[in-house]
Amino acid sequence: MQKFLLLSLTFSLTVSAAEAGDKSVLGRFFRHIPVSEAHSSFGSANNRALAPDSIKVLVWNIKKTEMKPWQTEFSSFAKGKDIILVQEAYDIDRMVDEIKTYDGFRFDMGKSFTYNLYNNHATGTMVGSHVEPEEVIVTQTVDHEPMTGTPKAMTYAKYPVEGSDKSLLVISIHAINFTTIGPFKRNLLQAKAEIDKHDGPVLFAGDFNTHHALRTNYLFNMMKEMKFTPITFKNGEQRMKFKLTGSYLDHGFVRGLKVKSAECVGTSKGSDHKPLLIELAL
Repeated sequence: MQKFLLLSLTFSLTVSAAEAGDKSVLGRFFRHIPVSEAHSSFGSANNRALAPDSIKVLVWNIKKTEMKPWQTEFSSFAKGKDIILVQEAYDIDRMVDEIKTYDGFRFDMGKSFTYNLYNNHATGTMVGSHVEPEEVIVTQTVDHEPMTGTPKAMTYAKYPVEGSDKSLLVISIHAINFTTIGPFKRNLLQAKAEIDKHDGPVLFAGDFNTHHALRTNYLFNMMKEMKFTPITFKNGEQRMKFKLTGSYLDHGFVRGLKVKSAECVGTSKGSDHKPLLIELAL
């Protein structure tokens, strides 16, 4: 109980200081990338459209490739997938070398920031597919994490679908984390603004950092108002939880799509988050 109160007090004081305009404690270790420079791509896709009857997806926060089994597991889970959504992507050699082995696959990365102490390598969100995107957009949160002074990036990609005049919008999110509810709402409203422009099916998934009920309820209410359906995962109780509250962090939502199957791989050891495997259809 004492540990919980101490963590809560530290969190509250940190957030209050940051929102009062104080400089971040660790900001000098990170470099903020202007959103105009926050998009990079790797590889090239060899297909022109997704098959409408089966769209296989991997969603995974990979913890910046820090855990030893990451590469073997990523290769295994990515095999046969049409779309891959990554959170905490990290453009160091071991990750870039891995994704470059996927012939005919293109990955688009939205960068949040770079590490000054680690050769300015960037972390952020990513969307990959064997289909060439019609459009890729990157947004960054207007609010910053209080300790690091860094934003969070979202990556949006639109893919054509065979036999349809409407493209599939895919959004990989790693939501702003250690802040009050206001920045979290503004983060989600950025996604809503892009979704409202899109006339077609949507997959919105990733690490929403819903570490308490207030965030979770806001997210699910917003998705309901926008006519999205939450994805129910087999073994969903094995998804990563925030330890202090037991709230799940990773979610997926669809609109204009049928969920044929969805599973959480609870046995995975390649990250602190568990991979989510989904099959969709129009």
